[in-house]
Amino acid sequence: MTSSLSPEAAGLLGSLPPIRRARNWRLYGSDGKRYLDMYADGGRSILGRRTGASGTVAKASVDMGLCSPLPSFWEKRLEKAIRGMWPGFTGMRFFGSDTEALLALAGISGDFRPLPENSKSIAEALFSFEKTIRVEFPFGVYRTDLEKDPAKLAFGGRFGLGILPLHPAWSFGIVLAREAADLGQLAASCPVSALIPPVKLAVAVRSLADFSAFALRYGEAHWSQMDTFTATMFKRSGPWLYPAYPKTDHGHVFASCLAQGILISPDYECPSLVPGEFDKGEAAPLRSIPG
Repeated sequence: MTSSLSPEAAGLLGSLPPIRRARNWRLYGSDGKRYLDMYADGGRSILGRRTGASGTVAKASVDMGLCSPLPSFWEKRLEKAIRGMWPGFTGMRFFGSDTEALLALAGISGDFRPLPENSKSIAEALFSFEKTIRVEFPFGVYRTDLEKDPAKLAFGGRFGLGILPLHPAWSFGIVLAREAADLGQLAASCPVSALIPPVKLAVAVRSLADFSAFALRYGEAHWSQMDTFTATMFKRSGPWLYPAYPKTDHGHVFASCLAQGILISPDYECPSLVPGEFDKGEAAPLRSIPG
């Protein structure tokens, strides 16, 4: 769930031509082709590219020189917005990256084993640990790949990782806590909180506001329009599209989609996403791709 990709997924994504421009749910390559974006950075760019007012907020913050990690009133504003997004969590703490947030949770977990048997690296161990952490996504209720049973989750689900509808360039790590008092355990392990550049906090606040407006029109009536094109290739759960083909075929399917001007998730374990906007001509090639 962190923003890093496996070597295999990174290799597939690297087969895209250099992207000259991105707008809404389309990418424009140096090869002159337009690509329908069904990857959306694993859900972080669910709002599309250059949509909403977050770009304007980012420019304004840069113009004010708010690019360094300094104290800011934007932190409290973001905390309030996140509580509105996920009301089941009352406490939170920000980190410089998703990985830093995950390492902080690993540090207070009695179940984390830095080098488990047959593990090749600590990164591999951290990836396994991540799968036991509750993760909150926009439209996460439809994510069938995320464990939701508290009995099967690390910390009994008291802690979670928050993934905002925020482009990777502006993203940072968020640990959520059911109760603010739970953060005391985290503070004992990581006594110094990371300061996030105000420009990132401001963009995050704006993105959550944009998402609230976006969610009003981005629902089943829209998602189901993709079914006629993806029924044999994906299994849909809300806006999320899970491969209906075996993992061994993913490289071939990804390349076939790319040849037809469609970018799906390069990571087989991470679902693709119904774009917020598309037309029949763009999606029709999916019918001819073997799944």
